[in-house]
Amino acid sequence: MILKNARIILEDKEIKNGWIEIEDKKIKNIGEGATTLDGTDLNGKTIMPGFIECHVHGGYGVDFETGTVEGYKKFAKLVAQEGVTKYCQGSVTNSRENNIKYFGAFKEFMASQTEPAAICLGCHLEGPFISPEKKGAHELELLAKPNEKDMQELIDLSGNNIRVVTYANDLQDGSFTKFLLKNRIIPSMGHTPTSYDDAMRDYKLGAKHCTHLFNAMSGVDHREPGLATLALDYDDFLVEVISDGIHVAQPVLELIYRAKGPKQICIITDAMNAKGMPDGEYKLGNLDVVKKGMRVALKSSGMLAGAGATYDHNVRIYHSLIGMSLVELSWMTATNIAHQLGIYEETGSIEVNKLADLVVVDDDLNIAMTIVEGQVAFQK
Repeated sequence: MILKNARIILEDKEIKNGWIEIEDKKIKNIGEGATTLDGTDLNGKTIMPGFIECHVHGGYGVDFETGTVEGYKKFAKLVAQEGVTKYCQGSVTNSRENNIKYFGAFKEFMASQTEPAAICLGCHLEGPFISPEKKGAHELELLAKPNEKDMQELIDLSGNNIRVVTYANDLQDGSFTKFLLKNRIIPSMGHTPTSYDDAMRDYKLGAKHCTHLFNAMSGVDHREPGLATLALDYDDFLVEVISDGIHVAQPVLELIYRAKGPKQICIITDAMNAKGMPDGEYKLGNLDVVKKGMRVALKSSGMLAGAGATYDHNVRIYHSLIGMSLVELSWMTATNIAHQLGIYEETGSIEVNKLADLVVVDDDLNIAMTIVEGQVAFQK
């Protein structure tokens, strides 16, 4: 496959006009200028690294709690239209009985990803190891303190397919953090009222990721700084940002960018099953929620409950607000999280011999084509 007459966004520069040759699953050649090789003429559109989302619960009527292989495959197919080539499947807090059922299907799905679609890298376990004080849209009675016994059971149920765990670091003494790291799982501090000092303890142990910065966490207080303050303080601390324009106000999105820079931000959606669906009532786990536009909230309280925006929407919002270069934007949508997930050697940037995970966008960053490991998973 040849993609030609395109602007190409590399990790450290852009090619104004060039071409990419794909063979099997990988990028075989990258050339500047015109080529006489037969291929798809992109007419000046832009090729970026495929988007990698580390925190999405679902969309198009499907989420982790759908609990079927068919449902997971449907989501993987449809999320490719957002430019997503790799993702982590978010879960919410569930009962042990339901986790046994859901992870059974998820384990089977993880072993059967074959058709052209976005590829799931594993689960982002958001709950049950979170704080009642900052639980957000999670069921209070199902929460648990972080503990190795329950975590090991979930690892086993998943077939060792858990990649990220959101946890309240203040509800353990550091041993849970060490356990996650030992099992090559990213410890992501979140849903916690933790003090700065308690968060610092886990940061020093190696917890350098936080779940949806500013949402459901201790913030920036001049006398009692919390997790958000620590996350902004350190250059090797990667922050998830929901840039839909609803979860974080625009001045704060600007603040995050100024404080962190483009190499320590990963754009996420935190989207749930109502994404891409008509407005109305839906379920988040066992909780009733209402979707109106891109806003999803608990029916009982009006509290935000996941999100309804697509990944490409969030990319456009952040880009229009800051005006960063597309090279810098590609770090926020692919390269940074590829490093964090330990997959950078194979994906996350456009390089010869890396997987052909690519997204083609127009001048307004609308998705024209998504290529996953050399196969077209979406074409407008």
